[in-house]
Amino acid sequence: MTTSNSSSWPSRIKSIAVYLVIPYIIGYLFSHGYLSEYFEQYLPTVGGGNGGNKRSLLSSSGDAPTPHQQAAPPSLAPQKCDLHFRNLLKVAEETFATFQNVSFVVHRNGDATSCGRSDMGERFVLELKKNYEALGNGVCLPQLNKYQVESILTKTFQDVLSNNDCHSVEKYGNKSKGFLGFCDGGKEHTPILLDHNDLVPVTSAKGEKSLPCRFHSREGLRVTKLDELTEMAKRPCGADDISANCHVSKNGLKEIHLYAVPAGRVFMFAPSHVGEIFYLPHVSGAMDKPIYLEVLNLEPRVFDVFNFFSREESKELVDRAIAETKESHRIKRSTTGAQSKSVNSRRTSESGFDTHGKTAVKVKKRCFKALGFDEYWESHGDGLQILRYNVSKAYNSHLDWIEDKTGQLEHDYESGGTGGNRFATILMYMSDLGPEDGGETVFPKAWPPTVPEADRIDQKQAIEQLRASPYGNVLEKGSWEEQLVASCRTRLSIRPHSSRAVLFYSQYPNGEVDPASIHGACPVLNKQKYAANLWVWNTPRTGYSGSPIKEKFRNKQSSEEAASPSVSFLKINAQFVNSGKDESMSNAVLYYEDQFWGNLGSNDPPMAVNTYEGHIWNIKVGDEVKKTIVVNEKDGESQVFSI
Repeated sequence: MTTSNSSSWPSRIKSIAVYLVIPYIIGYLFSHGYLSEYFEQYLPTVGGGNGGNKRSLLSSSGDAPTPHQQAAPPSLAPQKCDLHFRNLLKVAEETFATFQNVSFVVHRNGDATSCGRSDMGERFVLELKKNYEALGNGVCLPQLNKYQVESILTKTFQDVLSNNDCHSVEKYGNKSKGFLGFCDGGKEHTPILLDHNDLVPVTSAKGEKSLPCRFHSREGLRVTKLDELTEMAKRPCGADDISANCHVSKNGLKEIHLYAVPAGRVFMFAPSHVGEIFYLPHVSGAMDKPIYLEVLNLEPRVFDVFNFFSREESKELVDRAIAETKESHRIKRSTTGAQSKSVNSRRTSESGFDTHGKTAVKVKKRCFKALGFDEYWESHGDGLQILRYNVSKAYNSHLDWIEDKTGQLEHDYESGGTGGNRFATILMYMSDLGPEDGGETVFPKAWPPTVPEADRIDQKQAIEQLRASPYGNVLEKGSWEEQLVASCRTRLSIRPHSSRAVLFYSQYPNGEVDPASIHGACPVLNKQKYAANLWVWNTPRTGYSGSPIKEKFRNKQSSEEAASPSVSFLKINAQFVNSGKDESMSNAVLYYEDQFWGNLGSNDPPMAVNTYEGHIWNIKVGDEVKKTIVVNEKDGESQVFSI
């Protein structure tokens, strides 16, 4: 069949019009904005909503290049980080109205008095957003770990705090660095914890790097997510409820109190008065009841801990301790010492350790959570020490903080610097003792807060009362045990009852030893007393990987020794003798470190003790240390020290 060429021309012209001319005309009209306004009402807008950008996706007046412009390189959409940040905060509104009437109040760790505040909650959040974006360095981070959160918070508080006194107050501190100088105590005063390498440094306005703070609620809950700030801002609080997470200030602002903990340090509660309550709803205690604390004393810091453990758990711990047959764990005569053990004539109790029992592990983990740890670090705690005190048994006043006077021990105990030591003790009582039964825990440098000064008695009166009581013949007259009872009846003392727990700190928040934390176990005058100790360290303790070692010993210690928690020590039979040749030593007294051991005058008999490598013995006359002896294994299993 033959087709005429003339008949195909109309269809060709129609095709050209459809595929070329008409699109060109439409494109021309859109490029000049003639049609965009008409279609704009039917199309989605960029960043819609009340505060969104009303520019149409078809508009040529925005970022889209015209045919005569060269397109810019791709970049992050300006709204993208806003969305991620709001998701992290868990707020829907773009104005952050949740924080409109919120004031953030900052305290130094362990300090009930605030050091700075930000009364403009929205400004705080905007500054927080700016630092969040800076941390991402051009990338909008969809998630933040707790170390990134702490870095952002540290930088934000450095920028926004008003009435800011949150600088370092230490002698070695640099006030000019402000809040960053508080958070980073410097190389010589920052212990290295297990997560040190996870910390995200903060960059100051001068470009200097600083370690960040951690932030806790008043009750010890660590802030690990940004949305926890939103939860605090939304949580109701009352003007008179000083025990809540927040309260309303005089100017009507809701105050959120955060406690800043410097890098390398551990959280400590900040009591303001005796009788103050700290509720810990985030810590489930005995029978799933929340734990709460009541302040018993301020110097030293002593707290009653309610719901910490139950009578059933108490019985389980005692039964397991009695049944234990392993030599290293069974109940036997209590010993003392930094690296190892020695029998102490001033400690007549018996003790054993429960390190892996189901109840013991549960209680230890509960202890860490109550103290503000958000992770359980086994190396930061001693085993659960179970104690048994029969009638007349006691432990003279002592510190739980361990001192290395001569510097001969490898472990660095100077917790005020970079070292590690016991910073907190939780005492657990497992027996019920009455007012006349003895067995209290005494803090001889603290007065009983409930006894008016006019009603206090002195040591002499206390001894007279003891001797006149039904148990006056239990203790030898003039003995150290009788003197200890006098302290127990005149100073702050805590009576045992089953399932009672008491917390006290051996360190100040800056890591230095608190000398007022000296305490003793009063002689039991009637019945039998069971108790337990939970010691928690501010760093990994002696013998564990990551424990602080003195610099002079670091090159000598192999990695295998550092990682091994069990080290064998040679027991040394030592005898201390006063030869009588030195008249200045005629009234000498023997001390194990600072603990009185016995008289070693010229007319006193020799004293035999079991001791170990590194133990420190001091010979005193009056208050002066005349001689210090450091035990060394190289001198053999039997050693005589003559003065």
